[in-house]
Amino acid sequence: MTIDQQWGDMMDETEFGYPAPKETVEGDIKKIISYEERDEKYVKVTRFYKLTKLKVPKQISDRKKWKKFGQCATDPPGINPANCMVGDGVFLTLATKKDQEEKKEDGLAEKMTKLKSSGQGMVVCRICKGPHWTKQCPYKDTLGVALDVQQDEASTGKPPTRAPGAYVPPSIRKGEVANDTTRQRDENPTIRVSNLAEETSEKDLQDLFKPFGPVSRIYLAKDKNTGISKGFAYITYNRRESAESALQTLHRYRYGHLILQVEWAKPSGS
Repeated sequence: MTIDQQWGDMMDETEFGYPAPKETVEGDIKKIISYEERDEKYVKVTRFYKLTKLKVPKQISDRKKWKKFGQCATDPPGINPANCMVGDGVFLTLATKKDQEEKKEDGLAEKMTKLKSSGQGMVVCRICKGPHWTKQCPYKDTLGVALDVQQDEASTGKPPTRAPGAYVPPSIRKGEVANDTTRQRDENPTIRVSNLAEETSEKDLQDLFKPFGPVSRIYLAKDKNTGISKGFAYITYNRRESAESALQTLHRYRYGHLILQVEWAKPSGS
């Protein structure tokens, strides 16, 4: 659009008003010359439009053929720039249910992050009591062998045969079988989580249950041949309050595309 405000184009207002707009078409370019009042001056305005062909619904095509009325009764078909203005198209994008659910999951993830405590020792080795997994213990070839022997002796139900002068643990010095390890494992607050996805890993469980308190042990049941999760795991906490908080918060909690089922683990042998 070009606006020419030279003095030769200025016009004095008369009782006949402004001259009628002139419209010419050259190829796909439409040229419209009109006269307007701007800043208390009469100016000549030349507008150029590029003509394009679009397919529109029949209702819109019929509406363009309606007869104009009132002061626009003498206007030609289409838009008259003297009394009409075409704005930019407005496109409305509606939020889907999936987008709303993703935003809700992001909000839950932020809340879970705030719940994480700054305590250490979330994972405790059964051999050296260090902050790492038992299978990653650097002393599993030395202390681990002794621990396995002690557990095997406790499971036989008979006092072990030892050489004279050998060290005897205090728990079996009077011929009693050492079952403190099993008893302590049963007394520790352990919860069972089921309905896990096959791609769930121990690290995922640690990130999920760690915010509620120190975790002493995580056992994820896996298939021996494929290594894929069987869908359930056991989480052992150092304190019962932490286990109760995790059970109340994560029971029926949506994790991925599944709903978790969290309950107290049954004692071994029951």
